[in-house]
Amino acid sequence: MEVVDLRLLLIHADSFEYSVRQKAVEGAEELKNEGGSFGESLVCFASVEEGDDDGSVARRAAEEIYEVARSLGISFVVLYPYAHLSQNLADAEEAKSVLGAIESYMRESFNLNVHRAPFGWYKSFKISNKGHPLAELSRVITQAEGERAEREVKQDKFQRFIIIDVDGTEYELNREEWESCQFFKKDGREVENMKCFVRNEIVGKRGPGEEPSHIELMRRLELVSYAPESDVGHMKWFPNGVLIKDLIMDYALNKIALPWGAVKMQNPLLYRTDVEAISKLQGEFHERDYLIRDRDRKLVLRFASDPGAFPFVQKLSLSYRNMPFKIYEEAICFRKEQKGELTGLMRVRNFWMTDQHAFCANEEQAFQEYEVLTLLFSKLMKETIAGENWVLGFEVVSEFFEKYGSFFKELVKKVGKPAFFKIMGEMTHYYAFKNEFQSIFANGDNLQISTVQWDVKNGERFNITFVNKEGERAFVPVIIHASSFGSIERAVAAMLENAERMKREGMLPMLPLWLSPEQVRIIPVSNERHLSRCEEVAEKIEASMIRVSVDDRELTVSRKVMDAKRSWIPYVIVIGDKELKTDKLPVVIRELSTLEEEHRELMPLDDFISMVKRKTSGMPFRPLYQPRELSRRVSYSS
Repeated sequence: MEVVDLRLLLIHADSFEYSVRQKAVEGAEELKNEGGSFGESLVCFASVEEGDDDGSVARRAAEEIYEVARSLGISFVVLYPYAHLSQNLADAEEAKSVLGAIESYMRESFNLNVHRAPFGWYKSFKISNKGHPLAELSRVITQAEGERAEREVKQDKFQRFIIIDVDGTEYELNREEWESCQFFKKDGREVENMKCFVRNEIVGKRGPGEEPSHIELMRRLELVSYAPESDVGHMKWFPNGVLIKDLIMDYALNKIALPWGAVKMQNPLLYRTDVEAISKLQGEFHERDYLIRDRDRKLVLRFASDPGAFPFVQKLSLSYRNMPFKIYEEAICFRKEQKGELTGLMRVRNFWMTDQHAFCANEEQAFQEYEVLTLLFSKLMKETIAGENWVLGFEVVSEFFEKYGSFFKELVKKVGKPAFFKIMGEMTHYYAFKNEFQSIFANGDNLQISTVQWDVKNGERFNITFVNKEGERAFVPVIIHASSFGSIERAVAAMLENAERMKREGMLPMLPLWLSPEQVRIIPVSNERHLSRCEEVAEKIEASMIRVSVDDRELTVSRKVMDAKRSWIPYVIVIGDKELKTDKLPVVIRELSTLEEEHRELMPLDDFISMVKRKTSGMPFRPLYQPRELSRRVSYSS
């Protein structure tokens, strides 16, 4: 498939007028008007190039035009076919289709007033350019196929593909016939998950399909939604979503970073691009940076690298006694993804990352830290993200794969899962090798959650030194980069997508108990007769550090129970006349229920509390971020 480009020249005009002269090509559009005269407008000269459009070009072009119009504060657009921006023009039918789609998107999705000049006619025009710095802009819009081509170029750096099983067996894969690998002859979910991951890495993910499940779920569960008043790719978090995010942060800090021995710090969000360290770290993704101009100085919002960590450590007086020196940061990051790449919580422009570094005095220390973090992250994947629906992948420079092969095999054995290795001939990044913990979804997609990286370049590159046992100053030879949650947003998306897998397998979808915004909901049969008992039970449950709500709304019991199910409440207790006469409560347990049948158990309140505490033992806890009584809450559904 060829790549379609749409080339745009955007001019902010005081006035624009044109007149149709004569037909220029066969297939010219039927004339609905023979010209027009307009006041202030954004005039968009457009050339559609030859190729097969997958539908993404028109959408992304409309988004770009809208962004420019919004920044200029205008709502009227003239879309003007203009063949002179390219020598590789699409045929008439394709060009008309793309231009018509752009017009529709601008009208229907962005509420712009649009005049589209007819395609296929010679026209004369006059334009008065406002002449300010943003009055003349150009854009090239490339369809999603271009992203696949870019990925294929990156894939060329990998020379070999190997699966290492937990017993140390190596399975070589051929790029063209990867499915014939003997590893895939085995049965089990672990093998199927690995097959999905290998396919996506070697062949590429499937093209655009149905909307990811988590987008509907994040809004229905009132966790997260879009924020039209902000830039695209920036989300608004509702109380239940913020609670989940904070609990994940608590896990990253208290279950990983602090026990690991890190010091917690916080770096700024804004950096000067004229600082050498910052410029180096921006690397190859300058076009994805959020830039801010302050008089004659250019600043950049924190990107997903280490803009604060390295300058910070450069200035420290480290000795071998401090090594390995470990730091942890909860970082807000900005990455200006292309609008066509934005997908719910999976690809956003603003995200939270839990960032860790270990500055090591020697390889022995580095191996130890790499292993410890890898094992911590494998536990994280099981407890927080995906149960058993995840895989481990590596990217390794060939020299290091041969040198450290026994280390990799022993690490795979300790993790207890096979791992997929992509081996490259030479180092293309700062790391000699890295691993990636990938969540696997029911539809076969994968999403990276955690990573551990072995950096052999940046110690010397950024002049990060320590005083060794001989009293000499030496460069840090290895820096371990790690992120327990490369993006909190991706982590939430992965949890919701894995809950969808549960539904497809006949179970009721739910979040891990310790992460469920409400862990227990109590429903009175009658507010008049039973609400006081519900409040009494809720008080005791809440005092035990369990999140509990009471549905005191004036609704039928069946409606309340249905709402509890739709909200994925792990435990639902209905209290009526019978429950006033006994100390046993009827508890509907979601994880033991199915789509067809509820699982209900009678148990004393103390036993119920003990069960919940046992199941959440050792995990972070925070109280409700909303009122306990549902009658006092507002709805955040959009």
